[in-house]
Amino acid sequence: MTKLTDNNPNPVLTEDEIRGIREGVNGVKYGIPSRFYCDEAIYRDEVECVLKKNWLCVGRWDQVEKPGDYFTIRMWGESIIIVRDKKSQLHALINVCQHRWSQVVEDGSGNANLFMCPYHRWTYGLDGKLRGVSVQNIPGFDKKKCGMPTLRVEEWHGFIFVSFNQNVDPLAPQLKTVSHYLEKFQVGKFREKGSYRYQTRWNWKFSLETSYEGYHHVGLHHDRIHHIVPAANTQPMDFGQTFGSYLMWPVDDVPEDYQNPFGTAPDEFGGAWDGKDRFIVIYPGLAMYLNNYQCTYIYVAHESVDSNCAWTCQAFAPWAIESADSDGVIAEIVQDTKEVQAEDTFGCTMLQKGVTSTTNRNSVVHPLESQLNHFHNWYIDQFLKTEP
Repeated sequence: MTKLTDNNPNPVLTEDEIRGIREGVNGVKYGIPSRFYCDEAIYRDEVECVLKKNWLCVGRWDQVEKPGDYFTIRMWGESIIIVRDKKSQLHALINVCQHRWSQVVEDGSGNANLFMCPYHRWTYGLDGKLRGVSVQNIPGFDKKKCGMPTLRVEEWHGFIFVSFNQNVDPLAPQLKTVSHYLEKFQVGKFREKGSYRYQTRWNWKFSLETSYEGYHHVGLHHDRIHHIVPAANTQPMDFGQTFGSYLMWPVDDVPEDYQNPFGTAPDEFGGAWDGKDRFIVIYPGLAMYLNNYQCTYIYVAHESVDSNCAWTCQAFAPWAIESADSDGVIAEIVQDTKEVQAEDTFGCTMLQKGVTSTTNRNSVVHPLESQLNHFHNWYIDQFLKTEP
């Protein structure tokens, strides 16, 4: 019998359940049990063992494009400031003054030369270090020991990630084998042109898993997408330590303006492409759909087991933004993506309604969603340890 952590003595995975994920039964692989999507005790351990130990996407480079630019994001009740300092270095700061625990800046975004707590006007540099104490100094007080708490932060191809784990392995080396796809299209230069924020009423894993397979085109997107990109037109691509990916492609007679709405990309941005969209999921914090002119990406600000804040955003290549009539084309693509997300929202909402049923058996992984098994194995690798 396997348990989660020493803090949770209740066995939560049977050996048969682990075997169903790892090896399968009679050639059939099974998913994570349904209770992992709705159980509060499991979620509390999941936060510490999975989510806070790894890298979580919080936005893109152009949200903090200039020195002094910052924005905030909340996770588990903590307000986090993402800021670019005068040397263009990124910092992730817990948004709390270490004097009397006031929040330093209001949630939102802006540009600042420093941060000043409104309660007593203590000031902090953009790196979070305490710069000044108002009115008079405190004898014997060491300002170096009173900076704003920091998180690990890393930028990868324009995506900003944070980790609550100060000892987490650097992100970029873990993603080396998938980076060439983003390098080919120069995704690090893509600029966000559409952002849709929404409250999810489902477990975060449903957002990730829905992005990680095209099989649901036959259901949720049957009328909108399936006749253009059918569920069968999918193929697992590359897998690594902390990511997985797959391809999808349209039917042969797809209209040219669907395939290349901005025309052919310049050679420096990949030139003519093979028409196959790349779907890349970085565990546990980012899902993206990528081609040579745009990148649609989804990330989550975590709150609870079945309620979180999420963003579905679209960044476009510079050459596409600068092309003729791009404003209208981008607006149409962004609106279409919003409508697709509405269908996914319906699907994830229905999943959460059903996942609490006491009659649920183990979920079967269909061949057209086989890449989910890579995530499920990664998940239990992170989450579980075997009793001695």
